[in-house]
Amino acid sequence: MNKQPNQENRSLQETPCFICGSQNFIWGRTVGESSSQWVYFRADGAAWGEGEKLRARKCIDCKNIQLFTYD
Repeated sequence: MNKQPNQENRSLQETPCFICGSQNFIWGRTVGESSSQWVYFRADGAAWGEGEKLRARKCIDCKNIQLFTYD
């Protein structure tokens, strides 16, 4: 049985890929149709302007893309 590393001391951005367990990532940001247009997370019921910009990491091994909010 594989032991999972103690993830209590890590931020989600430091954890291995949730799909394959790799730690080989390319970090980037999400953009819309133009490079200056960000993609945001906005909770249901939130007002305009209450969103959080998203950044992304792509696993080099399995190509999974995960989204994170900026700290």
